[in-house]
Amino acid sequence: MRVRQAEWDIPQKEAVFGYDISAAAATHITVCDHDERFKNNGRRAHSCVLPLPTGAVVFRNGKSVASPELLFLELANELSIHRLILLGLQLCSYPVGSPSKAITTKQNLVKFLEKTSGHRGHRKAMRAVKYIENGSASIMESLAFMILTLPSNLGGYGLNGAAFGYKFRLSDEERMQLLQNYCIVDMYYKHAKVAVEYDSFTHHSSPAEQGKDAIRAEILRKHGITVMHLSTIQLYNNVACRDFARSLSAKINKRIRMQSSKYDEMNGLLRELLPEKDCESKLQNK
Repeated sequence: MRVRQAEWDIPQKEAVFGYDISAAAATHITVCDHDERFKNNGRRAHSCVLPLPTGAVVFRNGKSVASPELLFLELANELSIHRLILLGLQLCSYPVGSPSKAITTKQNLVKFLEKTSGHRGHRKAMRAVKYIENGSASIMESLAFMILTLPSNLGGYGLNGAAFGYKFRLSDEERMQLLQNYCIVDMYYKHAKVAVEYDSFTHHSSPAEQGKDAIRAEILRKHGITVMHLSTIQLYNNVACRDFARSLSAKINKRIRMQSSKYDEMNGLLRELLPEKDCESKLQNK
């Protein structure tokens, strides 16, 4: 049974695994007998003597491969906690309004992990899945979500409670303005009625897009929604990002607590996941 990330079309996998890892990743093969392990020519065999749940191995492209859920568990041993969370977010991501195109869901990951106690990487995978949500529409949304919502001991601002891709129905007049039946926001804190829109260079720099964003924001305000815009420049600038997080914390009535002694170290590791700025537009277009 093969365990290789290339078998699944993970969105923006270069940013998830790192460009070097993604380009030259080994094929990991799981065998049942400890004595059958080997490592050669870019292939590594690991042994697994514990039983796996039904559906852990699937037939894909003529080969028996790890399911997305087993892939997540197996890679818990290979990836940092931050990259593992990012992997989970990307496995559960999908284009705006198309949940059926997600590779898997948080619910499927949780159900699988509940049945695999004792397997290598299980504890780390269980820790990571707590911070995963369905519905990210891009790698940059996933990274912004992590920076804003992860707890301080993982380098984030601890502003959890946001959902991806929240949908608002529009009135007839609003439909005519936007030429669509509903409005979807990138991240939404439902309890506080606060929406966070990530404004990338790629999709929000033209006058037409900026005009449409302004109309969207005004319509949402009529619905009692506070709209906050997080730009790429703010996300990449640590001080500007912190200021944005403080403004957000006030609007959702949640304090930022940076009490962990490892905050600076973990925040640095988290921010290392941000792709180089000249790569951001390429990733958004994939």
